Amino acid sequence: MHPFRFLPLLLGGVALLGQASADRTFRQWMGGTEVGGSTVTVRVSGEVRELRSREWMALARLGQEIKQDLEQTARKHPGGALSFTWRLQLSSEPFEGVAQWVPGSATLKVQPTRGPESNPAIPAGALLWPEDLDAQLMDAARRGLPLRATTFSFPVQQWSALDLKPRGPAPLPGFPDAVRFTGTETQGTATLPVEVWISPTQGELRHVTDLGSLRVLTQRAELPPPVAQPGNAAGAFEQTLQTLPAHPFQPWLPEVTLRAEGKAPNLQEDSQQTRLPGGRWRLRRATEPRGAEATQPPVLGKPTPAEARYLAPSALVPFQDPAFEGLLRRMALPPGLSRWDLARRVNAFVFEWIADKDFSVGFASALEVCHHPRGDCTEHGVLAVALLRRLGVPARGVTGWVALNQVLGLHFWVEVQLKDRWVPIDPTFDQAPASALRIKLGDSDLADLGSIGWEGAALALTGLRWLPERAGSRPYAEGATLRSDLATGPSGIQLRLPGGRWSQRSGHLQLRTREGGPWRVEACLRPIPAQTATTETMAGAVSGRRGRWDRAARILWMDLGAGRWLRVDGVDEAEAFDLLDQLSVPIGGA
Repeated sequence: MHPFRFLPLLLGGVALLGQASADRTFRQWMGGTEVGGSTVTVRVSGEVRELRSREWMALARLGQEIKQDLEQTARKHPGGALSFTWRLQLSSEPFEGVAQWVPGSATLKVQPTRGPESNPAIPAGALLWPEDLDAQLMDAARRGLPLRATTFSFPVQQWSALDLKPRGPAPLPGFPDAVRFTGTETQGTATLPVEVWISPTQGELRHVTDLGSLRVLTQRAELPPPVAQPGNAAGAFEQTLQTLPAHPFQPWLPEVTLRAEGKAPNLQEDSQQTRLPGGRWRLRRATEPRGAEATQPPVLGKPTPAEARYLAPSALVPFQDPAFEGLLRRMALPPGLSRWDLARRVNAFVFEWIADKDFSVGFASALEVCHHPRGDCTEHGVLAVALLRRLGVPARGVTGWVALNQVLGLHFWVEVQLKDRWVPIDPTFDQAPASALRIKLGDSDLADLGSIGWEGAALALTGLRWLPERAGSRPYAEGATLRSDLATGPSGIQLRLPGGRWSQRSGHLQLRTREGGPWRVEACLRPIPAQTATTETMAGAVSGRRGRWDRAARILWMDLGAGRWLRVDGVDEAEAFDLLDQLSVPIGGA
Protein backbone atom coordinates (compact mmCIF):
# COMPACT_ATOMS: atom_id res chain seq x y z
CA MET A 1 0.00 0.00 0.00
CA HIS A 2 1.82 3.05 -1.22
CA PRO A 3 0.70 6.48 -0.04
CA PHE A 4 0.53 8.45 -3.16
CA ARG A 5 -2.27 6.95 -5.21
CA PHE A 6 -5.06 8.35 -3.05
CA LEU A 7 -3.43 10.44 -0.34
CA PRO A 8 -3.73 13.66 -2.39
CA LEU A 9 -7.46 12.99 -2.70
CA LEU A 10 -7.65 12.93 1.07
CA LEU A 11 -5.53 16.01 1.51
CA GLY A 12 -9.57 19.24 -1.70
CA GLY A 13 -2.48 8.94 -1.44
CA VAL A 14 0.21 2.90 -5.26
CA ALA A 15 -0.73 -0.42 -3.65
CA LEU A 16 2.42 -2.24 -2.66
CA LEU A 17 3.39 -3.29 -6.11
CA GLY A 18 4.73 -6.65 -5.04
CA GLN A 19 2.29 -7.74 -2.35
CA ALA A 20 0.70 -10.69 -4.09
CA SER A 21 1.76 -13.76 -2.15
CA ALA A 22 -0.51 -15.53 0.29
CA ASP A 23 -1.77 -13.87 3.45
CA ARG A 24 0.54 -10.90 3.79
CA THR A 25 -0.22 -7.92 6.00
CA PHE A 26 1.40 -4.49 5.82
CA ARG A 27 1.19 -1.45 8.12
CA GLN A 28 1.71 2.19 7.17
CA TRP A 29 3.04 5.21 9.09
CA MET A 30 3.12 8.89 8.19
CA GLY A 31 5.31 11.20 10.20
CA GLY A 32 5.76 8.45 12.79
CA THR A 33 2.02 7.89 13.32
CA GLU A 34 0.32 4.72 12.09
CA VAL A 35 -2.42 5.61 9.61
CA GLY A 36 -3.34 2.42 7.74
CA GLY A 37 -2.39 -0.90 6.29
CA SER A 38 -3.16 -3.60 3.76
CA THR A 39 -3.69 -7.34 3.43
CA VAL A 40 -3.53 -9.81 0.56
CA THR A 41 -5.04 -13.30 0.48
CA VAL A 42 -4.65 -15.96 -2.21
CA ARG A 43 -7.39 -18.50 -2.91
CA VAL A 44 -7.66 -21.29 -5.48
CA SER A 45 -11.05 -22.54 -6.60
CA GLY A 46 -10.85 -25.27 -9.21
CA GLU A 47 -8.75 -23.84 -12.03
CA VAL A 48 -9.25 -20.20 -11.01
CA ARG A 49 -6.56 -18.47 -8.93
CA GLU A 50 -7.83 -15.46 -6.96
CA LEU A 51 -5.97 -12.65 -5.19
CA ARG A 52 -7.97 -10.50 -2.78
CA SER A 53 -6.47 -7.33 -1.35
CA ARG A 54 -7.67 -4.59 0.95
CA GLU A 55 -6.02 -1.25 1.72
CA TRP A 56 -7.17 1.29 4.29
CA MET A 57 -6.06 4.67 5.57
CA ALA A 58 -7.41 7.27 8.00
CA LEU A 59 -6.07 10.82 8.30
CA ALA A 60 -7.12 14.04 9.98
CA ARG A 61 -7.85 17.14 7.92
CA LEU A 62 -8.74 20.41 9.61
CA GLY A 63 -9.87 18.54 12.69
CA GLN A 64 -12.02 15.96 10.90
CA GLU A 65 -11.13 12.33 10.13
CA ILE A 66 -11.21 11.22 6.53
CA LYS A 67 -10.98 7.58 5.50
CA GLN A 68 -10.31 5.57 2.40
CA ASP A 69 -10.85 1.85 1.89
CA LEU A 70 -9.98 -0.07 -1.26
CA GLU A 71 -10.92 -3.69 -1.99
CA GLN A 72 -9.67 -5.39 -5.15
CA THR A 73 -9.92 -8.91 -6.52
CA ALA A 74 -7.83 -10.30 -9.37
CA ARG A 75 -8.66 -13.67 -10.96
CA LYS A 76 -6.66 -15.79 -13.40
CA HIS A 77 -8.87 -18.12 -15.42
CA PRO A 78 -8.04 -21.23 -17.43
CA GLY A 79 -6.24 -20.25 -20.62
CA GLY A 80 -4.73 -17.12 -19.01
CA ALA A 81 -7.66 -14.70 -19.16
CA LEU A 82 -7.66 -12.15 -16.31
CA SER A 83 -10.58 -10.40 -14.59
CA PHE A 84 -10.56 -7.69 -11.96
CA THR A 85 -13.05 -5.99 -9.65
CA TRP A 86 -12.48 -2.99 -7.39
CA ARG A 87 -14.38 -0.95 -4.84
CA LEU A 88 -12.90 2.32 -3.56
CA GLN A 89 -14.65 4.01 -0.64
CA LEU A 90 -13.72 7.68 -0.30
CA SER A 91 -17.14 8.88 0.86
CA SER A 92 -20.66 7.45 1.24
CA GLU A 93 -20.99 5.94 -2.23
CA PRO A 94 -18.04 3.91 -3.61
CA PHE A 95 -16.24 4.09 -6.92
CA GLU A 96 -16.29 0.56 -8.31
CA GLY A 97 -16.10 -1.43 -11.49
CA VAL A 98 -14.82 -4.46 -13.38
CA ALA A 99 -12.10 -5.10 -15.96
CA GLN A 100 -11.04 -7.94 -18.24
CA TRP A 101 -8.10 -8.95 -20.37
CA VAL A 102 -7.83 -11.89 -22.75
CA PRO A 103 -4.51 -13.31 -23.97
CA GLY A 104 -3.31 -11.66 -27.14
CA SER A 105 -5.30 -8.46 -26.62
CA ALA A 106 -3.38 -5.16 -26.79
CA THR A 107 -5.94 -3.37 -24.60
CA LEU A 108 -7.76 -3.70 -21.30
CA LYS A 109 -11.53 -3.53 -21.07
CA VAL A 110 -12.39 -1.34 -18.08
CA GLN A 111 -16.01 -0.76 -17.06
CA PRO A 112 -16.79 1.45 -14.04
CA THR A 113 -20.21 0.86 -12.50
CA ARG A 114 -21.08 4.45 -13.28
CA GLY A 115 -19.37 5.84 -16.33
CA PRO A 116 -18.43 4.82 -19.85
CA GLU A 117 -16.26 1.83 -20.76
CA SER A 118 -12.62 2.54 -21.61
CA ASN A 119 -10.02 0.44 -23.43
CA PRO A 120 -6.55 1.64 -22.41
CA ALA A 121 -3.68 0.38 -24.54
CA ILE A 122 -1.25 -1.88 -22.69
CA PRO A 123 2.36 -0.62 -22.79
CA ALA A 124 5.04 -3.06 -23.93
CA GLY A 125 6.13 -5.25 -21.02
CA ALA A 126 3.40 -4.11 -18.65
CA LEU A 127 2.42 -6.53 -15.90
CA LEU A 128 -1.28 -7.13 -15.27
CA TRP A 129 -1.19 -10.15 -12.96
CA PRO A 130 0.12 -9.05 -9.52
CA GLU A 131 2.11 -12.22 -8.88
CA ASP A 132 4.12 -11.59 -12.06
CA LEU A 133 5.42 -8.39 -10.52
CA ASP A 134 6.13 -10.13 -7.24
CA ALA A 135 8.19 -12.72 -9.14
CA GLN A 136 10.18 -9.98 -10.90
CA LEU A 137 10.88 -8.20 -7.61
CA MET A 138 12.19 -11.37 -6.01
CA ASP A 139 14.28 -12.21 -9.10
CA ALA A 140 15.84 -8.73 -9.07
CA ALA A 141 16.72 -9.14 -5.38
CA ARG A 142 18.13 -12.64 -5.92
CA ARG A 143 20.31 -11.61 -8.89
CA GLY A 144 21.12 -8.03 -7.79
CA LEU A 145 19.69 -6.53 -10.98
CA PRO A 146 17.85 -3.27 -11.74
CA LEU A 147 14.11 -3.50 -12.24
CA ARG A 148 11.68 -1.53 -14.36
CA ALA A 149 8.01 -2.41 -14.22
CA THR A 150 4.72 -0.93 -15.38
CA THR A 151 1.41 -1.81 -13.71
CA PHE A 152 -2.18 -0.54 -13.92
CA SER A 153 -4.24 1.03 -11.13
CA PHE A 154 -7.91 0.27 -11.78
CA PRO A 155 -9.44 2.78 -9.31
CA VAL A 156 -7.62 5.75 -10.89
CA GLN A 157 -7.29 4.13 -14.34
CA GLN A 158 -3.63 5.05 -14.75
CA TRP A 159 -0.40 3.23 -15.50
CA SER A 160 2.26 3.31 -12.80
CA ALA A 161 6.00 2.96 -13.41
CA LEU A 162 8.56 1.59 -10.94
CA ASP A 163 12.30 2.08 -11.64
CA LEU A 164 14.66 0.52 -9.05
CA LYS A 165 18.40 -0.10 -8.75
CA PRO A 166 19.99 -2.49 -6.19
CA ARG A 167 22.13 -0.97 -3.43
CA GLY A 168 23.26 -4.20 -1.75
CA PRO A 169 22.25 -6.45 1.13
CA ALA A 170 20.32 -4.75 3.93
CA PRO A 171 19.03 -7.35 6.44
CA LEU A 172 15.84 -6.61 8.36
CA PRO A 173 14.69 -8.33 11.58
CA GLY A 174 13.44 -11.77 10.59
CA PHE A 175 14.48 -11.26 6.95
CA PRO A 176 18.29 -11.70 6.73
CA ASP A 177 18.25 -11.97 2.92
CA ALA A 178 16.70 -8.50 2.32
CA VAL A 179 18.20 -6.34 -0.45
CA ARG A 180 17.78 -2.57 -0.53
CA PHE A 181 16.81 -0.79 -3.75
CA THR A 182 16.43 2.91 -4.51
CA GLY A 183 14.70 4.61 -7.41
CA THR A 184 11.48 6.31 -8.39
CA GLU A 185 7.79 5.56 -8.67
CA THR A 186 5.65 7.50 -11.14
CA GLN A 187 1.90 7.82 -11.49
CA GLY A 188 0.22 10.51 -13.53
CA THR A 189 2.24 13.72 -13.29
CA ALA A 190 3.88 12.84 -9.98
CA THR A 191 7.23 11.09 -9.47
CA LEU A 192 8.47 10.19 -6.00
CA PRO A 193 11.86 8.93 -4.81
CA VAL A 194 11.57 5.56 -3.07
CA GLU A 195 13.57 3.08 -1.04
CA VAL A 196 12.40 -0.53 -1.22
CA TRP A 197 13.60 -3.61 0.69
CA ILE A 198 12.95 -6.90 -1.13
CA SER A 199 13.55 -10.47 -0.03
CA PRO A 200 14.46 -12.99 -2.77
CA THR A 201 12.13 -15.47 -1.05
CA GLN A 202 9.43 -13.30 0.60
CA GLY A 203 9.03 -10.40 -1.84
CA GLU A 204 8.58 -6.76 -0.87
CA LEU A 205 9.20 -5.99 2.80
CA ARG A 206 9.47 -2.25 3.26
CA HIS A 207 8.76 0.88 1.22
CA VAL A 208 9.85 4.40 2.21
CA THR A 209 9.19 7.72 0.50
CA ASP A 210 8.79 11.39 1.37
CA LEU A 211 5.81 13.61 0.65
CA GLY A 212 7.49 16.94 1.09
CA SER A 213 8.82 16.88 4.65
CA LEU A 214 6.50 14.01 5.62
CA ARG A 215 8.15 10.58 5.80
CA VAL A 216 5.89 7.72 4.73
CA LEU A 217 6.76 4.15 5.67
CA THR A 218 4.94 0.97 4.63
CA GLN A 219 6.26 -2.39 5.78
CA ARG A 220 5.42 -5.99 6.59
CA ALA A 221 3.50 -6.34 9.83
CA GLU A 222 6.19 -8.70 11.20
CA LEU A 223 8.76 -5.90 11.26
CA PRO A 224 9.13 -3.74 14.39
CA PRO A 225 7.36 -0.37 14.25
CA PRO A 226 9.47 2.69 13.49
CA VAL A 227 10.98 4.96 16.09
CA ALA A 228 8.81 8.05 16.49
CA GLN A 229 9.71 10.75 13.96
CA PRO A 230 9.11 14.53 14.11
CA GLY A 231 5.80 15.55 12.63
CA ASN A 232 2.34 14.13 12.88
CA ALA A 233 -0.01 12.49 10.39
CA ALA A 234 -2.79 14.71 11.71
CA GLY A 235 -0.88 17.61 10.17
CA ALA A 236 -0.42 16.03 6.74
CA PHE A 237 -2.99 18.32 5.14
CA GLU A 238 -1.86 21.30 7.16
CA GLN A 239 1.68 20.83 5.80
CA THR A 240 0.38 21.67 2.33
CA LEU A 241 -0.71 25.15 3.52
CA GLN A 242 1.34 28.34 3.34
CA THR A 243 0.88 31.59 5.21
CA LEU A 244 0.40 34.84 3.28
CA PRO A 245 0.60 38.42 4.49
CA ALA A 246 -2.77 40.04 5.12
CA HIS A 247 -4.36 42.34 2.55
CA PRO A 248 -7.65 44.14 3.32
CA PHE A 249 -8.99 43.69 -0.24
CA GLN A 250 -7.57 40.30 -1.14
CA PRO A 251 -10.74 38.63 -2.57
CA TRP A 252 -11.44 41.69 -4.74
CA LEU A 253 -7.95 42.22 -6.14
CA PRO A 254 -7.96 42.31 -9.95
CA GLU A 255 -4.25 41.44 -10.23
CA VAL A 256 -1.47 40.04 -8.01
CA THR A 257 2.22 39.40 -8.68
CA LEU A 258 3.84 36.49 -6.83
CA ARG A 259 7.49 35.49 -6.59
CA ALA A 260 8.44 31.84 -6.23
CA GLU A 261 11.04 31.26 -3.53
CA GLY A 262 12.40 27.84 -4.45
CA LYS A 263 11.94 25.73 -7.57
CA ALA A 264 8.68 26.77 -9.19
CA PRO A 265 6.68 24.14 -11.07
CA ASN A 266 6.11 24.39 -14.80
CA LEU A 267 2.82 26.26 -14.67
CA GLN A 268 0.45 26.73 -17.58
CA GLU A 269 0.15 30.22 -19.04
CA ASP A 270 -3.12 31.82 -20.04
CA SER A 271 -4.83 35.19 -19.71
CA GLN A 272 -5.13 34.68 -15.92
CA GLN A 273 -1.60 33.39 -15.29
CA THR A 274 1.49 34.89 -16.95
CA ARG A 275 5.18 34.19 -16.38
CA LEU A 276 7.40 37.20 -15.62
CA PRO A 277 11.21 37.39 -15.31
CA GLY A 278 12.86 36.45 -12.02
CA GLY A 279 10.60 33.56 -11.01
CA ARG A 280 7.56 35.82 -10.84
CA TRP A 281 4.02 35.19 -11.99
CA ARG A 282 1.23 37.69 -12.63
CA LEU A 283 -2.22 36.41 -11.67
CA ARG A 284 -5.33 38.18 -12.94
CA ARG A 285 -9.02 37.90 -12.28
CA ALA A 286 -10.72 36.94 -15.54
CA THR A 287 -12.45 39.82 -17.28
CA GLU A 288 -16.22 39.76 -17.11
CA PRO A 289 -17.64 38.21 -20.31
CA ARG A 290 -19.25 40.79 -22.59
CA GLY A 291 -20.70 40.96 -26.07
CA ALA A 292 -20.59 37.70 -28.01
CA GLU A 293 -18.98 35.88 -25.08
CA ALA A 294 -21.74 36.83 -22.67
CA THR A 295 -24.50 35.85 -25.12
CA GLN A 296 -22.99 32.62 -26.50
CA PRO A 297 -25.65 29.89 -26.30
CA PRO A 298 -25.06 26.44 -24.82
CA VAL A 299 -24.44 23.43 -27.05
CA LEU A 300 -27.86 22.08 -27.99
CA GLY A 301 -26.98 19.73 -30.86
CA LYS A 302 -23.91 17.71 -31.72
CA PRO A 303 -20.81 19.27 -30.12
CA THR A 304 -17.57 19.88 -31.96
CA PRO A 305 -14.78 17.36 -31.25
CA ALA A 306 -13.07 19.93 -29.02
CA GLU A 307 -16.26 20.51 -27.01
CA ALA A 308 -17.31 16.86 -26.78
CA ARG A 309 -14.56 15.98 -24.29
CA TYR A 310 -15.91 18.57 -21.86
CA LEU A 311 -19.55 17.63 -22.34
CA ALA A 312 -19.10 13.88 -21.71
CA PRO A 313 -20.43 11.93 -18.71
CA SER A 314 -18.08 9.86 -16.54
CA ALA A 315 -18.08 8.02 -13.23
CA LEU A 316 -17.25 11.33 -11.54
CA VAL A 317 -19.88 13.38 -13.38
CA PRO A 318 -22.68 10.93 -14.41
CA PHE A 319 -25.06 13.75 -15.26
CA GLN A 320 -27.40 11.54 -17.32
CA ASP A 321 -28.79 10.08 -14.08
CA PRO A 322 -32.38 11.28 -13.40
CA ALA A 323 -31.26 12.77 -10.07
CA PHE A 324 -29.77 15.72 -11.92
CA GLU A 325 -33.13 16.51 -13.48
CA GLY A 326 -34.44 17.02 -9.96
CA LEU A 327 -31.73 19.60 -9.23
CA LEU A 328 -32.46 21.43 -12.47
CA ARG A 329 -36.14 21.66 -11.52
CA ARG A 330 -35.06 23.24 -8.24
CA MET A 331 -33.05 25.81 -10.17
CA ALA A 332 -36.13 26.80 -12.25
CA LEU A 333 -34.02 28.18 -15.07
CA PRO A 334 -35.80 30.41 -17.60
CA PRO A 335 -35.36 29.45 -21.26
CA GLY A 336 -32.80 31.11 -23.51
CA LEU A 337 -29.98 31.59 -21.02
CA SER A 338 -26.46 31.97 -22.38
CA ARG A 339 -23.48 29.84 -21.31
CA TRP A 340 -22.30 32.58 -18.97
CA ASP A 341 -25.75 33.09 -17.44
CA LEU A 342 -25.95 29.35 -16.82
CA ALA A 343 -22.45 29.29 -15.34
CA ARG A 344 -23.28 32.02 -12.83
CA ARG A 345 -26.55 30.40 -11.82
CA VAL A 346 -25.01 26.95 -11.43
CA ASN A 347 -22.14 28.45 -9.46
CA ALA A 348 -24.47 30.09 -6.95
CA PHE A 349 -26.81 27.09 -6.79
CA VAL A 350 -24.00 24.64 -5.96
CA PHE A 351 -22.70 26.93 -3.22
CA GLU A 352 -26.16 26.98 -1.65
CA TRP A 353 -27.02 23.30 -2.30
CA ILE A 354 -23.93 22.04 -0.45
CA ALA A 355 -24.90 23.60 2.83
CA ASP A 356 -22.76 21.17 4.85
CA LYS A 357 -19.18 22.30 4.13
CA ASP A 358 -17.70 19.01 5.35
CA PHE A 359 -13.95 18.31 5.26
CA SER A 360 -14.40 14.64 6.18
CA VAL A 361 -15.47 13.70 2.64
CA GLY A 362 -12.49 12.19 0.80
CA PHE A 363 -13.94 12.51 -2.70
CA ALA A 364 -17.54 12.11 -3.81
CA SER A 365 -19.01 11.81 -7.30
CA ALA A 366 -21.44 14.45 -8.54
CA LEU A 367 -24.25 11.90 -8.20
CA GLU A 368 -23.47 11.35 -4.53
CA VAL A 369 -23.52 15.12 -3.97
CA CYS A 370 -26.98 15.16 -5.55
CA HIS A 371 -28.13 12.68 -2.91
CA HIS A 372 -25.99 13.94 0.01
CA PRO A 373 -25.16 17.65 -0.34
CA ARG A 374 -21.99 17.83 1.72
CA GLY A 375 -18.28 18.12 1.05
CA ASP A 376 -15.52 20.56 0.25
CA CYS A 377 -14.03 22.02 -2.94
CA THR A 378 -13.98 18.75 -4.92
CA GLU A 379 -17.65 18.07 -4.24
CA HIS A 380 -18.59 21.63 -5.25
CA GLY A 381 -16.49 21.30 -8.40
CA VAL A 382 -17.74 17.96 -9.68
CA LEU A 383 -21.38 18.88 -9.09
CA ALA A 384 -20.97 22.18 -10.92
CA VAL A 385 -19.28 20.45 -13.87
CA ALA A 386 -22.02 17.81 -14.03
CA LEU A 387 -24.84 20.39 -14.05
CA LEU A 388 -23.08 22.59 -16.59
CA ARG A 389 -22.47 19.68 -18.96
CA ARG A 390 -26.09 18.58 -18.66
CA LEU A 391 -27.07 22.13 -19.63
CA GLY A 392 -24.73 22.10 -22.65
CA VAL A 393 -21.92 24.23 -21.22
CA PRO A 394 -18.41 22.76 -21.77
CA ALA A 395 -16.80 22.62 -18.33
CA ARG A 396 -13.69 21.13 -16.70
CA GLY A 397 -12.05 20.89 -13.29
CA VAL A 398 -8.90 22.73 -12.23
CA THR A 399 -6.34 21.82 -9.57
CA GLY A 400 -4.03 24.34 -7.97
CA TRP A 401 -3.69 26.59 -4.96
CA VAL A 402 -5.92 29.43 -3.83
CA ALA A 403 -5.64 32.18 -1.24
CA LEU A 404 -8.22 32.18 1.53
CA ASN A 405 -7.56 35.10 3.86
CA GLN A 406 -3.93 34.61 4.94
CA VAL A 407 -3.61 30.98 3.79
CA LEU A 408 -2.55 29.55 0.44
CA GLY A 409 -3.71 25.95 0.06
CA LEU A 410 -4.66 23.15 -2.32
CA HIS A 411 -7.93 23.79 -4.09
CA PHE A 412 -10.21 22.58 -6.88
CA TRP A 413 -12.37 24.85 -9.01
CA VAL A 414 -14.08 24.96 -12.43
CA GLU A 415 -13.57 26.53 -15.85
CA VAL A 416 -16.25 27.07 -18.51
CA GLN A 417 -15.55 27.52 -22.20
CA LEU A 418 -16.68 30.81 -23.75
CA LYS A 419 -15.65 31.39 -27.37
CA ASP A 420 -11.85 31.11 -27.42
CA ARG A 421 -11.10 31.11 -23.69
CA TRP A 422 -11.76 29.24 -20.49
CA VAL A 423 -13.21 31.38 -17.70
CA PRO A 424 -12.63 30.26 -14.08
CA ILE A 425 -15.54 30.14 -11.63
CA ASP A 426 -15.45 28.89 -8.05
CA PRO A 427 -18.63 27.33 -6.64
CA THR A 428 -16.93 26.68 -3.28
CA PHE A 429 -16.78 30.45 -2.74
CA ASP A 430 -19.58 31.55 -5.12
CA GLN A 431 -17.25 33.55 -7.36
CA ALA A 432 -17.90 34.08 -11.06
CA PRO A 433 -15.39 35.00 -12.38
CA ALA A 434 -13.12 33.52 -9.71
CA SER A 435 -10.72 35.62 -7.62
CA ALA A 436 -7.24 36.52 -8.89
CA LEU A 437 -5.00 35.05 -6.19
CA ARG A 438 -5.06 31.44 -7.37
CA ILE A 439 -2.32 29.42 -9.05
CA LYS A 440 -3.48 26.95 -11.67
CA LEU A 441 -1.41 23.78 -11.92
CA GLY A 442 -3.52 21.75 -14.32
CA ASP A 443 -7.01 21.04 -15.63
CA SER A 444 -9.01 17.84 -15.99
CA ASP A 445 -11.86 16.56 -18.11
CA LEU A 446 -12.86 14.47 -15.04
CA ALA A 447 -12.85 11.25 -17.06
CA ASP A 448 -11.60 9.34 -13.98
CA LEU A 449 -9.98 9.86 -10.57
CA GLY A 450 -6.48 9.71 -12.04
CA SER A 451 -7.16 12.69 -14.31
CA ILE A 452 -7.58 15.10 -11.40
CA GLY A 453 -3.88 15.48 -10.63
CA TRP A 454 -4.03 15.98 -6.86
CA GLU A 455 -0.70 14.18 -6.44
CA GLY A 456 1.05 16.70 -8.71
CA ALA A 457 -0.60 19.65 -6.98
CA ALA A 458 0.46 18.43 -3.53
CA LEU A 459 4.03 17.56 -4.49
CA ALA A 460 4.56 20.78 -6.46
CA LEU A 461 4.47 22.69 -3.15
CA THR A 462 7.50 20.77 -1.85
CA GLY A 463 10.40 23.13 -1.13
CA LEU A 464 8.53 26.11 -2.61
CA ARG A 465 7.10 29.27 -1.10
CA TRP A 466 5.02 31.90 -2.88
CA LEU A 467 5.56 35.52 -1.80
CA PRO A 468 3.08 38.24 -2.88
CA GLU A 469 4.99 41.27 -4.14
CA ARG A 470 2.44 43.51 -5.84
CA ALA A 471 -1.30 44.05 -5.95
CA GLY A 472 -1.86 45.64 -9.33
CA SER A 473 0.71 48.42 -9.69
CA ARG A 474 1.23 48.83 -5.92
CA PRO A 475 3.39 46.93 -3.42
CA TYR A 476 1.30 44.15 -1.87
CA ALA A 477 2.41 45.08 1.65
CA GLU A 478 1.08 48.62 1.17
CA GLY A 479 -2.49 47.35 1.54
CA ALA A 480 -4.66 50.48 1.45
CA THR A 481 -3.89 54.19 1.16
CA LEU A 482 -5.70 56.12 3.90
CA ARG A 483 -6.94 59.70 3.75
CA SER A 484 -9.42 60.96 6.31
CA ASP A 485 -12.65 59.07 5.71
CA LEU A 486 -11.37 57.23 2.59
CA ALA A 487 -9.45 53.95 2.26
CA THR A 488 -8.21 53.27 -1.28
CA GLY A 489 -6.88 49.98 -2.61
CA PRO A 490 -5.61 48.77 -6.02
CA SER A 491 -7.50 49.56 -9.24
CA GLY A 492 -10.08 51.93 -7.83
CA ILE A 493 -11.17 49.89 -4.80
CA GLN A 494 -12.47 52.40 -2.20
CA LEU A 495 -14.21 52.40 1.16
CA ARG A 496 -15.64 55.71 2.40
CA LEU A 497 -17.57 56.55 5.55
CA PRO A 498 -18.45 60.23 6.14
CA GLY A 499 -17.00 61.28 9.47
CA GLY A 500 -15.00 58.07 9.75
CA ARG A 501 -11.27 57.63 10.46
CA TRP A 502 -9.24 54.74 9.06
CA SER A 503 -6.12 53.11 10.41
CA GLN A 504 -4.06 50.18 9.14
CA ARG A 505 -1.66 47.76 10.74
CA SER A 506 0.01 44.70 9.17
CA GLY A 507 -2.50 44.60 6.34
CA HIS A 508 -5.60 44.95 8.56
CA LEU A 509 -7.98 47.90 8.36
CA GLN A 510 -9.77 49.53 11.27
CA LEU A 511 -12.52 52.13 11.15
CA ARG A 512 -13.87 54.36 13.89
CA THR A 513 -16.21 57.29 14.22
CA ARG A 514 -16.84 59.75 17.04
CA GLU A 515 -19.77 57.58 18.09
CA GLY A 516 -18.36 54.09 17.69
CA GLY A 517 -15.57 51.69 16.82
CA PRO A 518 -12.95 50.68 16.29
CA TRP A 519 -14.30 48.10 13.83
CA ARG A 520 -12.14 45.73 11.82
CA VAL A 521 -13.10 45.87 8.13
CA GLU A 522 -12.05 43.49 5.33
CA ALA A 523 -13.23 42.16 2.01
CA CYS A 524 -14.39 38.57 2.42
CA LEU A 525 -15.94 35.59 0.70
CA ARG A 526 -19.67 34.97 0.76
CA PRO A 527 -20.39 33.63 4.28
CA ILE A 528 -21.17 29.94 4.45
CA PRO A 529 -24.27 28.55 6.21
CA ALA A 530 -22.31 27.70 9.36
CA GLN A 531 -21.39 31.39 9.68
CA THR A 532 -24.90 32.69 9.05
CA ALA A 533 -26.88 30.08 11.01
CA THR A 534 -27.40 32.46 13.94
CA THR A 535 -27.48 35.73 11.99
CA GLU A 536 -30.31 38.16 11.35
CA THR A 537 -31.03 39.52 7.89
CA MET A 538 -31.13 43.32 7.74
CA ALA A 539 -31.17 46.09 5.14
CA GLY A 540 -30.24 49.75 5.16
CA ALA A 541 -33.30 51.98 5.43
CA VAL A 542 -31.98 54.39 2.78
CA SER A 543 -29.57 52.34 0.66
CA GLY A 544 -31.55 49.11 0.70
CA ARG A 545 -28.22 47.29 0.95
CA ARG A 546 -28.66 43.92 2.58
CA GLY A 547 -26.52 42.22 5.18
CA ARG A 548 -26.34 39.47 7.81
CA TRP A 549 -25.60 40.42 11.41
CA ASP A 550 -24.52 38.05 14.16
CA ARG A 551 -25.76 39.48 17.47
CA ALA A 552 -23.54 37.29 19.69
CA ALA A 553 -20.32 37.66 17.68
CA ARG A 554 -21.07 41.31 16.69
CA ILE A 555 -20.14 40.61 13.06
CA LEU A 556 -21.81 42.23 10.05
CA TRP A 557 -21.55 40.72 6.56
CA MET A 558 -22.49 43.29 3.90
CA ASP A 559 -23.67 42.07 0.48
CA LEU A 560 -22.28 44.55 -2.02
CA GLY A 561 -23.58 42.74 -5.11
CA ALA A 562 -21.65 41.15 -8.01
CA GLY A 563 -20.32 38.51 -5.65
CA ARG A 564 -18.52 40.97 -3.34
CA TRP A 565 -18.89 40.82 0.43
CA LEU A 566 -17.50 42.98 3.22
CA ARG A 567 -17.06 41.88 6.83
CA VAL A 568 -17.13 44.32 9.74
CA ASP A 569 -16.27 43.05 13.24
CA GLY A 570 -17.33 44.60 16.54
CA VAL A 571 -20.61 46.32 15.60
CA ASP A 572 -23.87 46.50 17.54
CA GLU A 573 -27.29 46.50 15.88
CA ALA A 574 -27.62 50.26 15.44
CA GLU A 575 -24.08 50.52 14.07
CA ALA A 576 -24.80 47.70 11.62
CA PHE A 577 -27.82 49.55 10.18
CA ASP A 578 -25.81 52.80 9.95
CA LEU A 579 -22.96 51.07 8.13
CA LEU A 580 -25.33 49.47 5.62
CA ASP A 581 -26.65 52.94 4.80
CA GLN A 582 -23.53 55.11 5.03
CA LEU A 583 -20.47 53.02 4.04
CA SER A 584 -19.97 53.54 0.30
CA VAL A 585 -17.99 50.99 -1.69
CA PRO A 586 -17.33 52.00 -5.31
CA ILE A 587 -15.15 49.28 -6.82
CA GLY A 588 -13.90 50.88 -10.02
CA GLY A 589 -12.13 48.41 -12.32
CA ALA A 590 -12.43 45.50 -9.89
